[in-house]
Amino acid sequence: MPNSITEKIYYKMPVALQNTIFSVYGWNLARKRYNRWFHHHLKKLKKMEWWSFQQIEEYQNKCFVDVVAHAYKTVPFYRKWYDECGLDINKIQSLSDLSKLPILTKQMVRENQDSFVSNVYKRKSLIEGLTSGTTGTPLTIYQTREGLALQWAIWWRHLMRFGIAFNDKILTFGARLPIDQNQQKPPYWRNDYYNNRVYLSTYHISKGTIEDIVSFLNRSKFDIFTGYPSAMYVMASLIEERGLRLHNSPKYIVSGSDALLPKYSKLISSVFGSPVTEQYGMGEFAGNMSKCEHGIFHEDFECCYIENSNSHSEFRRLLLTGWGNYAMPFLRYEVGDFAMPLHKNCSCGRKSKCYSTIEGRLEDYVVTPDGRKIIGMNQVFEYAKNAKEIQIYQSSQNEIEFRIVTGKNFGDEDKKALVREFRRRGGIDIKIKFKIVNALQRSSSGKLKAVVSDIPEMNMR
Repeated sequence: MPNSITEKIYYKMPVALQNTIFSVYGWNLARKRYNRWFHHHLKKLKKMEWWSFQQIEEYQNKCFVDVVAHAYKTVPFYRKWYDECGLDINKIQSLSDLSKLPILTKQMVRENQDSFVSNVYKRKSLIEGLTSGTTGTPLTIYQTREGLALQWAIWWRHLMRFGIAFNDKILTFGARLPIDQNQQKPPYWRNDYYNNRVYLSTYHISKGTIEDIVSFLNRSKFDIFTGYPSAMYVMASLIEERGLRLHNSPKYIVSGSDALLPKYSKLISSVFGSPVTEQYGMGEFAGNMSKCEHGIFHEDFECCYIENSNSHSEFRRLLLTGWGNYAMPFLRYEVGDFAMPLHKNCSCGRKSKCYSTIEGRLEDYVVTPDGRKIIGMNQVFEYAKNAKEIQIYQSSQNEIEFRIVTGKNFGDEDKKALVREFRRRGGIDIKIKFKIVNALQRSSSGKLKAVVSDIPEMNMR
């Protein structure tokens, strides 16, 4: 729960002091991400991405067998679950035995979090975080410092494919709250001097602010735009609608956190004047895919194996087995996303498994009475600790409804937390209702969306 007194004090501080505090926050993030293992892994990853099919297969087989044995021996949840399933762990000798393992769901992890961390590690030595996907309620994730370094090394390898360097200046489209959502005048951004980035609040992109934002960008020079593509799309749409122009295009636009739809990519690239790439990952570090120079997703085999379910559709349900984080391994994890596999070699020369499209992380906007389109509702949901799943339904611009599949101890405190956190992002003018349900609406592929909107002009697909 946020410290409201501290937050109120922070919001009343001069912007220069807020920038200093935000930079200290950035230093703390960098200290965790770019630790002593980071550059070691990055150097190794740059060589491994050019491995042969045989090298990849041998490596994944070994990592799979090792992580299954580790999970059974040291993670109480897996030992109990696999024993109940009658699984003989000694018969798991290669990826050909993968189907012998039962499928893990998010709900199983959520209900067994206390027994899901390896007993090899003391929790105080681990890094605690939350999943950042857009569906359901977030999970609490524990990660080793080496595992976090590997995850960021994989992400940086992707960036470096496109000529992006550590000292490049970054504009981040973010859904955290370093800026009071009630702020009515610029700057709608804060500086993280330590990481050479500026954090632009997605909650402040609107018809009333777009000219100030564009003016700021035209006075600045950024090498990279990164963050939510849905927020970038809103901004690009407003720029086009107002007949504005960005004079300083970044080298590249890097999309993450939610789905990069084709229409997003086309408009963002056109308005911002730069090519767009993306990577697929998650806080759980159960699996990762990164696009190559030809726009094809490649399995980052160094940290995972991605399994495709049998399906009559071109899109296959993804089951992820990861070995990048031994503190909290995910084995045959049904993350809720779908992808279209490519059954041919990529012309980039990499031999890792390929996918043309990923369908996941789909989310409509919540539209506020003053016309803002806000995203990142997972950061609201995370405060309702006793909810199994949450979805926002919106039928008018003046009202939203939280639809909730409740857990055992769900109650008024969870509702108050949802109202408080939504108000921090969406303001006080919108009416909030609650509805307890047995199940939530999903897309035709089975994907759970964080926000379902029936406002016609907001229909994103």
